[in-house]
Amino acid sequence: MIDCILCYPVPTQDSPTKGPALSIFYPGAMLEKRGFHVEYFDERFDDFKKLLFLLKQNPLCVGVSSMTGYQLIGARRIMETVKKFNPKTYTVFGGAHPSILPAECMREDFIDFVVVGEGEQTILELVQALKSGSDFSAVPGIYWKKSAQIIANSPRKFMNSLDWPFPMTDTSQGYFKIAADRGELMFPASRGCPFNCSFCYNQLFNHRRWRAMPADKFKDELEIFVETFTFSNIFVNDDEIGFNEKRIKEIAEAVRSFGLTWSTSIRCCDVNRKIAKILDESGCRELLLGVESGSDRILNEVINKGFPRGVADIRECAQALGKTNIRGRYNFMVGIPTESLEEVRQSVRLADWIYKIHSKSIFNFDAYAPYPGTRLYQEALKMGLQEPKTFEEWSKMTLSNSLVPLAQNLYYICGLRFRGKKGDATSRNFPGLKRLLILPFEISARLRWKMKFFKYYALEKAVVKALFSWASRKLSFMDKN
Repeated sequence: MIDCILCYPVPTQDSPTKGPALSIFYPGAMLEKRGFHVEYFDERFDDFKKLLFLLKQNPLCVGVSSMTGYQLIGARRIMETVKKFNPKTYTVFGGAHPSILPAECMREDFIDFVVVGEGEQTILELVQALKSGSDFSAVPGIYWKKSAQIIANSPRKFMNSLDWPFPMTDTSQGYFKIAADRGELMFPASRGCPFNCSFCYNQLFNHRRWRAMPADKFKDELEIFVETFTFSNIFVNDDEIGFNEKRIKEIAEAVRSFGLTWSTSIRCCDVNRKIAKILDESGCRELLLGVESGSDRILNEVINKGFPRGVADIRECAQALGKTNIRGRYNFMVGIPTESLEEVRQSVRLADWIYKIHSKSIFNFDAYAPYPGTRLYQEALKMGLQEPKTFEEWSKMTLSNSLVPLAQNLYYICGLRFRGKKGDATSRNFPGLKRLLILPFEISARLRWKMKFFKYYALEKAVVKALFSWASRKLSFMDKN
């Protein structure tokens, strides 16, 4: 008998990423380590028939992980399917979205339990309770129902980083291989972030706590990947790799010892010439940088970014990286509450300035996504945002949402303008002759960016979105075969 099926719905409609679904593999590894029979369903690769086949084996429970946004559509479809197939199979909902809105999610009749926050220890104790028939009230970190009443158990304390399980097992190894083969293998060295950006889910999900994995544990577990797969690059997918030189050196040395190139995320104000040199010499080839805005007012007064010198810190970071082999992936947001059109122009001008001195740069202009529970979300409500109440409404809160049309236009125009080099997203998603399908829209995006003409994009955008969606489905089929 299957004890638990862990499911990962398609995360976005038009961004066919293939990194391993760590949000289900970490709790799955914890269950497997304790002898439970776990199966996985990743909707990016697995046909829905696989889920139906697994459901025929009457699993004890089905867990689904989801972020706020498009992924909720698939989460609902999976859990409703479970209940239609066998109402006695328990559904467990985890991930960022249910962790922030547990009571709201529990009002759905297709959800039996919500796991709040870090899920490994909680899912283990919950499955143990389900299998033994013991009392759910003894399991910290869950919401559940009793006689139609929603019960909130005591919060779960964070795990010690020494106890984090290694996420890959024999059962999940095939999914990690897909990522390794495509150059999208990822593995974190820490969890959480101590900073207080007013738009970020970390305020609630990780309570502004940053927890580092010991460097020797990180190195030992990275070695397992190196011994299992053939790959040359890894993404250390921390929210913040570190804010002191000692920690950064430890992780850099661990990766360099295997001869890998790597990428990670870091705050602009933590990058100076010395740190840039350390990262460059270790083989770091890309840094994800949360710029957010070219306006000091937005950075300091609205989103509380915490850059001591505001935009000047961003410029210093770009100047330091411009003298290395590291590519910067500079991420901006558009549609931030109270943001003016001139402040959007400041962001675009800052991107152009960065590109001049750091030609390896690429840029993302994401639409502001009002994540529930954050301080900036409350500000958006005051400015007239209609508060979502259903899965369908929350599913529209994506990084390409249409709440601000200019933001959505910039999302696609910027992506097509800056992410088309060899090995970048566009070339991976449209390989070979398929590149001709998207090429006219890349040319248009270059012209639009040069002319700063971001209006009247509706028709082009509709075709681009359809092509990205097609590429996502096509790549999933290719990867499975």
